[in-house]
Amino acid sequence: RSLKFTNYKITDQYINKMFKNFFRKDEVSNLSQAQESDVVLRLMFEIAMSDGNLDKAELELLKKRAAQIEASDKKPSEIIKEVIDGAASSSSLYPTVTKINAEHSLDQKKEILAQLWQLVAIDGVINHYEENLYFKIAELLKVKRPHANQIKQENS
Repeated sequence: RSLKFTNYKITDQYINKMFKNFFRKDEVSNLSQAQESDVVLRLMFEIAMSDGNLDKAELELLKKRAAQIEASDKKPSEIIKEVIDGAASSSSLYPTVTKINAEHSLDQKKEILAQLWQLVAIDGVINHYEENLYFKIAELLKVKRPHANQIKQENS
């Protein structure tokens, strides 16, 4: 089983590696330029790929987010390509989550979670991998479960 996305082939092996090492703290990786400018886009991509399927609605939402990145002279598709490359080379969200925790308030983190849940729900199918990853990210962002549930309900 594999997913074809433009010129990228994402296989079960990649997905298994991603989940196996997803939250490893001992691996410190550098964020790509796109991830540095928008860590939310990186989380959105990881959520979108957590079910092994990137559908058209999810891709459009990713493109919309990429188009909102300020100070970028790149096309949204180029930014998304950088995020894909960065996600393929890094098996941990630790640098991304650490950056968000250091630079965002609780209200900003809740807004990030709202965007993530919108992505989960956009295709009309709430996969358990996507939902579990959403709650794990909420936990890592230090947003309590009741607040994450409230965000989920408000954005469903």
